[in-house]
Amino acid sequence: MKFIIRDNNDKKLLITHLKSLGDNYVVEVKQNKNTRSMNQNKYYWKNIVQELAKELGYTVDEMHDALKIKFSSEWSQIEYKDKLIPLHSVKSTTVMNTKEFEQYCESIRIWAMTDLSIRLRTPNEYV
Repeated sequence: MKFIIRDNNDKKLLITHLKSLGDNYVVEVKQNKNTRSMNQNKYYWKNIVQELAKELGYTVDEMHDALKIKFSSEWSQIEYKDKLIPLHSVKSTTVMNTKEFEQYCESIRIWAMTDLSIRLRTPNEYV
C-alpha cells in the first residue's frame, strides 16, 4: 500500500491505518520527488549525449558514463580497520529530480562550450 502525504489530514489517515494493522510490517518513508521528465530524457540523449559522442568519438553509452563520472560523482571516505579509505561514487541520472537533472545538463553545456568549444542546444532550442 502506498500513501501520499500532502497535509496533516493525510498524516492522520495514515496513522489510523497503521493502528489498524497487526504486527510484522515494514514501513518505508521517503520524500516524494519528481524524477526527470521524459522530455528531459529525450533532450539529454539526443542533444547532449549523442552530439558529444559523435564529436569526441565515443559510443553513446561510453559518453553517458564519462559525463556521469565528470558531473555526477563525488569523493568521500569510509573508515575501515582504523584507516580512511577514499571512495569515488557516481550518482545515477535516473534518480535525479527535474531540477537536479537540469543543473546536471547545464554543467555539461557550460563545460562543452568552455573547454571543447562545442555549443550544445538548450532545451528551448530542442525540437
